[in-house]
Order: sequence, then structure tokens, then C-alpha cells
Amino acid sequence: MEKFHHRKTTALGYAVFVLCATLFTVTPAFSSPTTEAAGQPVELTFTFWGSAFEREAVEQMVQSFNDSHPGIQVRGQHIPDAYQEKISTMVAGGTPPDLGYLNEQQAFLWAEEGVILDLTPHFRADPEASNRLAASYYNYDDGSRTIGTNTAAETMILYYNKSLFDAAGLAYPPSQAANAWTWSELVAVAKQLTVDRSGNTAASDAFDPENIDVFGISFPTWWGGYLPMIYSNGGQLASDDGTELLLNQPAAVEALQAIQDLIYVHHVSPTPAQSEALPSASVMMQSGKVAMAINGHWAILDYSQLGFDWGIGVLPYHQEPATILLGSPTVIYAATEHPDAAFRFYKFHNDPSKVDLYAKGLWMPLQLEYYTNASKTAEWLDAISGVYPPESRGVLIDYTLNHTTRQPPAYWLKNANQIFSEAINPAISKLWTGEVTAQEAMDQAVRDGAPLMQGRW
Repeated sequence: MEKFHHRKTTALGYAVFVLCATLFTVTPAFSSPTTEAAGQPVELTFTFWGSAFEREAVEQMVQSFNDSHPGIQVRGQHIPDAYQEKISTMVAGGTPPDLGYLNEQQAFLWAEEGVILDLTPHFRADPEASNRLAASYYNYDDGSRTIGTNTAAETMILYYNKSLFDAAGLAYPPSQAANAWTWSELVAVAKQLTVDRSGNTAASDAFDPENIDVFGISFPTWWGGYLPMIYSNGGQLASDDGTELLLNQPAAVEALQAIQDLIYVHHVSPTPAQSEALPSASVMMQSGKVAMAINGHWAILDYSQLGFDWGIGVLPYHQEPATILLGSPTVIYAATEHPDAAFRFYKFHNDPSKVDLYAKGLWMPLQLEYYTNASKTAEWLDAISGVYPPESRGVLIDYTLNHTTRQPPAYWLKNANQIFSEAINPAISKLWTGEVTAQEAMDQAVRDGAPLMQGRW
């Protein structure tokens, strides 16, 4: 699946906002007639992105819906490249889809312009639909209206090579938040798993950091990697009202400096230059060249097919265990002539019993029952043998329900894409290359970000 966090709103997308407002008005919810009674099937267009694997699964889901709903026929439109540009062109030309995936910031902007349907009445009237993870909702207008929810849920977790832990005589990473490693415990374990070409670990005085054969941990440099650590330390990326960046405050700086120290002080994680020259973290782990890697739940799909002994655990923490839930929304466009039919498909399209992307390890369910009902959990985690490791219930159930309480900025911060691209990411890049300290980097980010802050949706 295309990673949720890397889809950037384009200039073309911004250019059509005003035009879109003149083209469309919001269609009231619950306005379409019963399709069967009308005698003609309702036709809907659903747009989505993703790999060839995801396309196949989504097309099977669409066919299943069409077979079971003869009064509604959905045409799936797969857009693997330049998705936002193509959707913006469709909207500007007066031919938007009825519903589909959408970039987070674009969704908020179009919701305010009336291009996206407010789904609040639909969710309120449908207890089954509304029984979803609270952190998965994209709300706006002081929380009074909703764009909808994630297409699917994802959390950040810890992956590890069991054979490397066994060889070092170390216990596996904890699978329960109550037993999560403190940051210092993570560092100590990572040092014992980092080995130079002479066989010395990073815990040894004889260790040679210039000739590392196995790294203890691989850490992603985008916000999905560092934001859980900031949250776990009681920090925030921005103020609750969205008017000020808080990355240069002590809690955030401490968490970010600790990650930089993994590279340049403890020598247990590769530098950016080394990472670019090396295979992906999953391949590195498969080949025994990295012992642990932080990544999103979606990586389970890849790990389950690599043919080695691996596991998952909860993230380390500073003050309290924390991870994040993330994922772009599916939206219904206000111009649709059939909002009720579109919402029926909306509910169907991310039903784990209808889409095998959940059982195969790419997506996590949105519906609460998959986290609170043992039989539903089994339908998800046990459906396909060999996909989810035995510790998955510990890592994915309680952790998701109770430790994703603070939403990432993509769910609520106005102008988030520009803030990241022009202020945060340039400063973070200097942090990862070791050019500056965390305090220096985040002071720069706050200075550059100050004129870009516009509040919250």
C-alpha cells in the first residue's frame, strides 16, 4: 500500500479549491431514493491508489459488493501514480468520483470548500458504522463535523529477528505495553546486538564503529518514527490550538536527541548515508544485518513472506508507552447524486470480512469489535496461517486501544504539509546527518514554522 504519510498536497490541488467551491454545493445526507425501488441500479465511481497487490484485493472487494448489492454497481478506478493531481483535475472539471481515498490535507481543504460531504449524520444514524476507533476519525469545525475515518488503521511497532536475539542470549522485546522497554533498556539491548566485523559488540571497549557488520536497530527518519517517542516523553509537535510548534521544548528535544544518539553516540543504528547504501530494513533483518526495526504495521505483509524467524513488539518509551495510529481517509464527494448508496459502500469497503488486506497483514481494522471481541480478533489475526506472529494480540490489541490517545498532526493541524516540508523536514534532516544537535535543529524548525502556523481544522 502507498504509505499514508508521504502523499503531499500539490500546487494543482490548491489551485482548484476556489473553483471547486463554485462548482459544487453540499448534497444533503439521506437524499437518494432506494435504488431497487427506482428500477435502475445506482452507479458509483470509487477511486483508490496502491500497489498491484492492493489493486487486486480492492477489485475483488468491489466485485463482491456489486454481487451482493444488485441495486448499486460500483466501478473501481485504480490510480497508482499522480493520484492527487488526477483527482484535482476531475474535481475541477466537474466530474469528481462519488467516493475514494484522499490525501489528509486535501480532504480538509475540500471539506471546508464544500467539495467533501460531511458524514456526521451518516455516522450518527448508523451505530455499526460509528463503532470505530476514536483515533481514526478526521473531524473538523471544532469537532462538529467529520470527513470520515481512515481507510484502514495502522500503528507503529517494533520488528525483530528472533535468531539474532537467540544467538545473543537475549529475551525478545516485550509484546505488552505494561512491560515495554524504557529507552535506556532499548539502548542496552541494541548495543549487545550491534556487532563489528571482528565480532565485538557495541557494549565492548574493543568495538570498532567504523566497521559494523550488524546494527542493533533501524529507525525511520520520517515523523512516524520519531513522533511516538516525543509523545511517550510527554511532548508535542504543536500546541493543541495549532498556532505554535513545540518541537524545541525539552520533552521533544530530549526524545529527538536520544534517537540521534543511537547513530552517533551509541553506534547502534546506521547513518542516513549508510541506510541509502543498504537494502531495506526488512531485507537487512532477513539477512541478519539488523536486529530490530521500527516500522508501521503494514510491513507485516512483507515480513510474512520473507521466510525467516521474526517477531513484533511494542515500542520503547521515555515516560509512558505510546504509539500512533495513522492512515489517510476515504471520503464521499458532495456532488454525488447517491450519498446513501455511497455510504453503504463506504461501510463495506473497509470491512475485514470483505477485504483480505487485513488478514494478509497490510491493514488493521477500524471497527472496535476486532479489538474487543475475541472471535472477531481471531477472524483477523488467525485467518491466514503464518502471517501474524503469536505475540500479535499483545502488540496490536491493548496497544492500539489504549496507547494511541494523541492523534498525529495530519488529523488536525492546518497547513501540515507545508509546515513539514518547509520547516520541520529540513531541520530534521540536519539532525539525522549529525550536523546539529536536536536543540539547534528544532529551534530552526520553530523559527521557520512560525509564519506557517494557521491553527487547527
